[in-house]
Amino acid sequence: MNNNIVHSIGLGPGDPELVTIKAKRILETSDDVIVPQSDALGRSVAKDIIVHYVDSSRLIMYYFPMNNNKEQLRQRYTELAEKIKALVADGRKVSYVSMGDPTIFSTSNYLTETLLARGINVVHVPGISSINASSSLLGIPLTSKGGDFGVYELPEDVQRTVELIQRHQTTVFMKVNKKLPVLLEAIKSEPPDAAYLVNRVTLDGQQSFDLLNELLPKEPLYLSIALVKKKKLKGTK
Repeated sequence: MNNNIVHSIGLGPGDPELVTIKAKRILETSDDVIVPQSDALGRSVAKDIIVHYVDSSRLIMYYFPMNNNKEQLRQRYTELAEKIKALVADGRKVSYVSMGDPTIFSTSNYLTETLLARGINVVHVPGISSINASSSLLGIPLTSKGGDFGVYELPEDVQRTVELIQRHQTTVFMKVNKKLPVLLEAIKSEPPDAAYLVNRVTLDGQQSFDLLNELLPKEPLYLSIALVKKKKLKGTK
């Protein structure tokens, strides 16, 4: 066994039953599982999933501030990478987890880079993304033969958002939350065939909204993803 390996595991969108069999096997055989938490109080959606498969005594919670302070985040990733390196050096089997898939807008990407720089090999275990889960919930294909789809962080600029919608058969916007008014203005100025917002997909409180026909709640919708189908040109199939 190569003890210089750690696993980066995608937990899926939130439903514990959407954790893959492979992820479950690796988690159950890990000595230590690193779990991100989004605030200093210890709240963590990832932990709510993983406790179904791993005893809490094997969890190492790690706080990543939800901000864009690059220096502060770099310090946190560096500290965690050093901690993981020490655990691996002691012969322990270590995994770290993230929501969705570890390669899509995931904090694990940055931790992976930091670990690789320290000679630690990382093996990714894919997870079901919120993109797939939202598409399945709505019953809307992301793409079909001859088509395409694009995935973007929602821009802060309306015109840029319109351009992205026009670029693909289906456009998926992540990290919507407080920038939702930008998306609403974009689809108002250039109405697509369909536009939906899914909030907390597969989690308690899951909601979906038809952005062309429904009023939205006034409170912020954290953990939201939007799917937009552009308007087809006349004469196209």
